[in-house]
Amino acid sequence: MSDMPVTGNQPIDTISRSLLRLGRQIKKIVGPPPRPTPAPAEMTDVQLHHAIHDIGGTLLNRHGLMLQDSFARYGTTTADPRFPAAMPTTVRGHILEMVIQANDSYGLALLGLRQHATASALGPIRNVAETHVYAKWLLESSDEKVRLGRAYRLTMNAIDQFEQLKRTIETVAPQSDLTRQMAPVLGKAAEHMKRRLIELAREDGVAVAAKPKRSELLEKHLPDSGGYMFYSLLSNAGVHPGAGRAQAFYGRPGAAIIDFDFKGLHHVRAHWMAVDIRLYLDLCDLAMPVLSWGEWETLAAQTRTQLEPLAREAEKRYLRPVEDAVANLPTWDNPPVANGELQ
Repeated sequence: MSDMPVTGNQPIDTISRSLLRLGRQIKKIVGPPPRPTPAPAEMTDVQLHHAIHDIGGTLLNRHGLMLQDSFARYGTTTADPRFPAAMPTTVRGHILEMVIQANDSYGLALLGLRQHATASALGPIRNVAETHVYAKWLLESSDEKVRLGRAYRLTMNAIDQFEQLKRTIETVAPQSDLTRQMAPVLGKAAEHMKRRLIELAREDGVAVAAKPKRSELLEKHLPDSGGYMFYSLLSNAGVHPGAGRAQAFYGRPGAAIIDFDFKGLHHVRAHWMAVDIRLYLDLCDLAMPVLSWGEWETLAAQTRTQLEPLAREAEKRYLRPVEDAVANLPTWDNPPVANGELQ
């Protein structure tokens, strides 16, 4: 208490001593003030990874409440009662189902990259990207009949999968008991659903849209991400087994080395988390007017404001070694040289 000034007025000095003791107790409870958050360029890879994950996790939790509300309002009305299968046929039904499935994939990628440096997380990101381009195609026109025709096409695509499965099992296992049992069932179900869907389109005065090529949709609607090449990378590294999968995620640029650093690679994980968040934001921007999320625009703006400086820094750290390796690749104009001789 020697650092406290004494006034000689006992009541005042008593109150002052009490306030000083209270202040010291508060400091012990609260602790020192938090350190200011460093700028993205000054963050370690671990700090950058954690910061981007926290932004993505907040988005996942807050948007989850909006999705619950969407199901409360639309969940039982997404299918047309005239259609005899549990599939969406309406524009709103398709969009709600798309967002729910993409939400699962978005969360899986976020969780996977939080825990491990795992190439498997690129598979769910691929699903978010593909969902985004089909939603973009579905909502591309403002004409309600065009949209409905495209919604029927998406339903027809699902029906076609029954027929494709029937043809495949009849080809690869024609003598199988399972094929003999299931092929007729699949064929009849597909025929019944297709016939009824065509009738619905006729009743509604629309034409079922032609089936778009997925590769063309990806190239058209993902230009900022890299189009079909970006999608191919996500497929090869995140979904398809093969010799190139590990190299695409764990390969050390410029060297014939695969570094399975499951607990590290924080800059790589930070970059792909940011990609996941951006794609999910873009998809939900499309879905918002259809599903009427009143608070989405505020949430999306806050998320982007927080994310973008971190995402740019993560992308820089991810691409820098790749760009350096590409710059040093031998070319016909600059072939490799050893001992003064061309190789």
